[in-house]
Amino acid sequence: MAIAFEEQSWTYSEFDQLTDNFAQNLIAAGTEPGDRVALHLRNRPEFAFAFVGCLKAGCTAVPVNPRLKGPEIDFILRHSGSACYVGQPDLYEELGSSCPAIANLEVRYLTDAPAGERTVAFDDLLRSGDRRVATLEVEADRIAAILYTSGTTAHPKGVTHSHGSLAQMANSMRDMKLDDRQVVLIMTSMAHMVGLGMMFLSGLLNGATTVIARPMEFTKHLEAYARWRCTYTLGLPVMFEGLIQAQTAVTHDVSSGQFYFCGGDSVSPALQEAFQAALGPVCEAYGATEIAPIAWNRSGHARPGFIGLPGEGIEIRLVDLDGHDTGPGEVGEIRVRGPHLMKGYWRDPDATAEAIRDGWFHTGDLARRLGHDGYYFAGRKKEIIIRGGSNISPHEVEAVLYEHSAVSEAGVIGCPDSVWGEAVVAYVALRPGRSIAESELISFARERLADYKTPERILFLSQLPKGPSGKIQRRALKEFQKEKSHNGNRSVSGPALQDHSNSNQSTDR
Repeated sequence: MAIAFEEQSWTYSEFDQLTDNFAQNLIAAGTEPGDRVALHLRNRPEFAFAFVGCLKAGCTAVPVNPRLKGPEIDFILRHSGSACYVGQPDLYEELGSSCPAIANLEVRYLTDAPAGERTVAFDDLLRSGDRRVATLEVEADRIAAILYTSGTTAHPKGVTHSHGSLAQMANSMRDMKLDDRQVVLIMTSMAHMVGLGMMFLSGLLNGATTVIARPMEFTKHLEAYARWRCTYTLGLPVMFEGLIQAQTAVTHDVSSGQFYFCGGDSVSPALQEAFQAALGPVCEAYGATEIAPIAWNRSGHARPGFIGLPGEGIEIRLVDLDGHDTGPGEVGEIRVRGPHLMKGYWRDPDATAEAIRDGWFHTGDLARRLGHDGYYFAGRKKEIIIRGGSNISPHEVEAVLYEHSAVSEAGVIGCPDSVWGEAVVAYVALRPGRSIAESELISFARERLADYKTPERILFLSQLPKGPSGKIQRRALKEFQKEKSHNGNRSVSGPALQDHSNSNQSTDR
């Protein structure tokens, strides 16, 4: 079995035939090698057929996050120069006048819909193609995919991966035990590197069975574990929290589970302990859209904040502000190189030259290494708080807040201070049914942190803001803090974490 979705499944033979059909029909429709094809789909089998079909046709797949709005998608379509569009009717209709670029595309293929005046039914691409149209022998350095990152700049950057780098990624995933013995559950969006590259694509290249699920539908994730006897998954901390809640509410048979990798943000000790009690031990993993995986915990060696050691062929350096290698225990920026590094940023040579220097990718992430033990994550370089000339890692403060059993989510930022330059401010979401006073949580932190690192304010939200991939957005908290101060420090609240398994509303929009 190659892939499964809900109660359906496809063998490798069936999957190979359907993706051959897709490629042949795409070529017959006039698509040429190198053309970009925008994939505007939620997690579903059609995404898998379209992505691999694009690669077989020599085209470049451009996954589009289904949660993005019209203007954001308009930028991606224009910047990538997409030649055609594959999407779902409801997502397509939402674009309307807010995405003018969609009108310039000659071909639009839609799932679950008959062909229209300006659209073609997706199923037509899966029907037996013209056997006289041959799929291509694609060279390793041809661009296979452009993955747009949320980033911190005005517009996202398009990370380009070649057929070769994706194949090398699969090799690295074998080091993470992803082989033909595994049944992999995708919990993250297939438009992002974790869902697309590390899980779906590497799973197929390594002969695993890949079970597709939609993000944030925690009960259905557990049902999939029981139905398909899943063994392997990789998700974000917020997803692992959701799995704990769903498993606590209704117990599912997850005895088949062997590997639970968690990445994208720090995994608190409380989360590790609770997840192990509910499902199994957590192993942290570290990577980036530009190169993944980079490092990970080996089974039995997981510790809070420990991102482990790199795999074969992956090199890591920790470098200080002057460009010198750091010593044991010292914090430095992570620089990495390996055979699965991206080719560069699409149509952005300046950003590419800034990110990759002398073959090393500058991640902007911080870590420390303790002897030969491995690497410990220490936060983002650009998020470091400078208070009175002292550097403070938000990650370090958050890790302490997570030690309190009442804390579900924590995000720490620096706010302007007339005396110290910046003050440490924390935003916290509490676990259901728990309460704690701000002063009590500050005292808890002060017992474990130096005074200058201790938050001066802790503000409570029902849920912290997250980006499209589910990471807590400290940048959004900064903007929120500015607005809150401007409006007279009024109290606020946000939506609670929900399991959308039984909701009629789409959860990954």
